[in-house]
Amino acid sequence: MEIAPVTYSSISPDYLLKLVKQKYDVSDEAKITFIKRGFNDTYLIAEPTGKKYILRVYNNKRRNFNSINLELIMLRMMKDFGKKSISYPIYTKGQSFSFNIPAPETERWAALFSYAEGEVVRKLSIEQSFLLGAEAAKIHLFAIGYNKDYVEYDYNIDSQFKTTLTTLKPILKDYPEQYNYLKELKADFVKTFREANQEELKKGICHGDLQAENIHFTEDNKLTIFDFDFMGKGYLAYDIGVFIWYDHKNKPTEIIHSFIEGYETVRKLSSSEFRLLPYFSTLRAVFQMTLYCITNDGQYLPQWQPKEVAAFVNKIKDWHEKGKGKSQQSTITTNK
Repeated sequence: MEIAPVTYSSISPDYLLKLVKQKYDVSDEAKITFIKRGFNDTYLIAEPTGKKYILRVYNNKRRNFNSINLELIMLRMMKDFGKKSISYPIYTKGQSFSFNIPAPETERWAALFSYAEGEVVRKLSIEQSFLLGAEAAKIHLFAIGYNKDYVEYDYNIDSQFKTTLTTLKPILKDYPEQYNYLKELKADFVKTFREANQEELKKGICHGDLQAENIHFTEDNKLTIFDFDFMGKGYLAYDIGVFIWYDHKNKPTEIIHSFIEGYETVRKLSSSEFRLLPYFSTLRAVFQMTLYCITNDGQYLPQWQPKEVAAFVNKIKDWHEKGKGKSQQSTITTNK
């Protein structure tokens, strides 16, 4: 009987644990627990001593080996250069950062990471926001000037809107008003960034998804940043826009101020970076919408219906106009 082909498999946890024990210095008594399926699969590896690790099995449909490997190399470099607030890859016995899995659909890759102590805090306090801002800036200082070819995502304006317009054109064929708005939004971005002082807009490698679900805080507010799966190249201030964007309807202004204040204890933002923060928040919304359309294409995940995409474009229009208004009224910050 013919075996049906597989587009995305769930690897047996017992099999994964066997591989981990073979490739890492993990005891025979270690246990494995499947804890999350997102864009990748995440497992907890727990030793009897209480020592914990995180195993990530990457989705082969989203990223290639070169992109994954660059992420792992950069995280290990950050750790080796003293960045203690990140989850970093553990060396295998053979001094590699990852190992391959002969999955039914195709070869997949996996990596073992240090465990992030603490837990997710959905509503950050002023102190936690300040600490997170400072740690984000430390990552940026390390990443300034990096522009690697194998980075998966490109958060530069032209690249993002080219992908967005190409992806959404067939989806919004019955919603010309929304598609035309995206073209107008691109023109707004291009004009605004062309007129900005480019020397004030620092570029490098961004985390790409700097939001509460990707940070753990302990009870004494020691934090660990993880999940660099959306690591990309672009303007560093994009990460601040991402932070502002998430939970933006309910995120108090003082939390945003505290994040920026913490950030500036490590790296001062330029006037141009401040002024363009609402644009970076909108860019995150555009990226997220585009990614969902690519992922939920009706082949690997249920299709995101065109009317729902059009409704999201309307929300982006509303958010962007309000964000620009706030910037003009200097409600994001008052010291620039």
